[in-house]
Amino acid sequence: MKKRWPLFILLMITFGASIRCGGRPAGQGGLQIGASAPAFQLSDLRGQTVSLAQFKGKVVILDFWATWCGPCRLSMPLLEKLQMDHPNDLKLLAINLEEPRDQVRDYVARQNIRTTVLLDSEGKVGQIYGSESIPMQVIIDKKGIVRDIKVGFSPRMGEQLRQQLEQLRAD
Repeated sequence: MKKRWPLFILLMITFGASIRCGGRPAGQGGLQIGASAPAFQLSDLRGQTVSLAQFKGKVVILDFWATWCGPCRLSMPLLEKLQMDHPNDLKLLAINLEEPRDQVRDYVARQNIRTTVLLDSEGKVGQIYGSESIPMQVIIDKKGIVRDIKVGFSPRMGEQLRQQLEQLRAD
């Protein structure tokens, strides 16, 4: 049995390289890399309206997620660490898809999530951005241009995003 653990771990890493929760791959909703990010306004957990336009001049990561999504639970700490390491250059917007405010608020409190959480109660922003599989991150540069779309979770995700951020900060 002990000899099987390394094989099991290797298989988990191999299959887990891009874990995601349901749906089709990103990009099927019309979102194009190199195009302007679609404008939106959503409410945060306190009922305040937040718009994408507020963050022009910063790199923005939109993280589409849900409380029931296991890979989302793995990616959120990596994204929050990146936000904490670059508070002046990066804005993380965690966009919850179609869940009730109270459920999201309770989850955020239990998980000690400190980033800006937005509620896409009807899924309209998620639909515009083509987030049919989650977690999904959309990386937007300082000028509001979509630079990358990532779907699923990878153990290397944090480092990959950090490298992209460094490149976008230099541009």
